[in-house]
Amino acid sequence: MRKMKKVMVLLAAVLVAAMLGGCGGSFDASQYVKALLDNSYKGDSEAFVKEKVGTKEEAEKLYIEGIDTEMASITDQTQVSEELEAEFRTVLQDVYKNVKYTVGDAEKKDSKTYEVEVKCEKMNIFGPTMESFYAAAEAYDGDTEDDAALNEAVVTMLKDSFKETLANVTYGDAESVTVRVELVNNVWTPNEADILTLQESLFDTEAASMTP
Repeated sequence: MRKMKKVMVLLAAVLVAAMLGGCGGSFDASQYVKALLDNSYKGDSEAFVKEKVGTKEEAEKLYIEGIDTEMASITDQTQVSEELEAEFRTVLQDVYKNVKYTVGDAEKKDSKTYEVEVKCEKMNIFGPTMESFYAAAEAYDGDTEDDAALNEAVVTMLKDSFKETLANVTYGDAESVTVRVELVNNVWTPNEADILTLQESLFDTEAASMTP
């Protein structure tokens, strides 16, 4: 069960890596942050392309890499069928598409720093999911001798638990997170620490490591 505790760590690495917008011409830090969030979580590249953060192809590549990273945390050293992996991928994408955030205006602090306020409503997804998952695991009475069958059963239980929770997911009150966008080596870049704070405000990640 150890691997299950780290499932679905958010796309901070992908967001931080998405530093394709140069510093030439006009720059809208608010739309830049929105473009990164929309593409990384919702697979929506419209703002990403419009703000010239990158091409549609680059946006799609970043989104897929983010999902691949999360799937790897689930299936790492665990062999499951291609069908189950595809089903889990769809559920994972649905979870991300349901995040709630509103990107506010940007405030220019100096020539190399903008601050953008993002209001996040924390999705209560991990707590109920892990509770449901551990209950299902406790009740499991299938084959425990066949490793392949057991892997398939465990990952299926986790997938179904996420899907069940998402169907009735709740959110916390809106909280404000300030994301600094900084000029680093002539490239506008979201501050890594702020992105990590943002991810913690979007999901109840603290519940991801809960034990039964």
